[in-house]
Amino acid sequence: MEKANTEPNTKPNENVETPMKEEQTEVTEEAYFFHPVQLSEEGGETLDEKEIEKSKVEIEQKLQELLRSINEETLQLSEFLMEEHELMTEVCTSLKQVLKKLNVSFNIPPKDIPIKKKIKKVILNEEGHLILVYEKGDVYSAFLAEYPPEIVMAVLWVLMPELAKVIMLYRKKISTRVNFFGKVKKELKSVVKAIIGDKKRAEPTEESMDAVKNSLRMENNEKQ
Repeated sequence: MEKANTEPNTKPNENVETPMKEEQTEVTEEAYFFHPVQLSEEGGETLDEKEIEKSKVEIEQKLQELLRSINEETLQLSEFLMEEHELMTEVCTSLKQVLKKLNVSFNIPPKDIPIKKKIKKVILNEEGHLILVYEKGDVYSAFLAEYPPEIVMAVLWVLMPELAKVIMLYRKKISTRVNFFGKVKKELKSVVKAIIGDKKRAEPTEESMDAVKNSLRMENNEKQ
């Protein structure tokens, strides 16, 4: 007969999971601060009086250079803004005079105007006013120079090619009138020469009348 296996089962069960200890790692975030000049080494702060004074001088020099640069840029910016406003006003005033003389107005494509609100129609009339018709029905109108420079520039960018075409057509119209007046003037001069010239030859002049009077007077004196 076979002996029964009475030895205890000392083999570990592979299906039983042994608990694992989770390793907890602490993550420390370092805070970084901006310093114009490195005041200390990584090991610790430097309390040397000479180093502190040197750093102070460097900071003051950099700050003065920065403030000087900002001041210069501010002055130039102010000058450019004033010049831009004056030039834009002069351009819009001259444009108004041209449009009024030509008696024309222009439709500007709304998509070419840098405005956030939805616009249905944009018109620049002969008085130099830019009229904005919004999709909700609101209407806003003002002199072109009163709009921001970006809008004025966008309007001029679209307008100038169309204005050039209108001026060319106006020039052709004036040229036709000039040719007409020139031909009429030439013909009228010929008529005047034909009529006034014969009349002058037919009418005696004052000098010829005086000569005739003098000759008659002399003849009367001789008879006496």
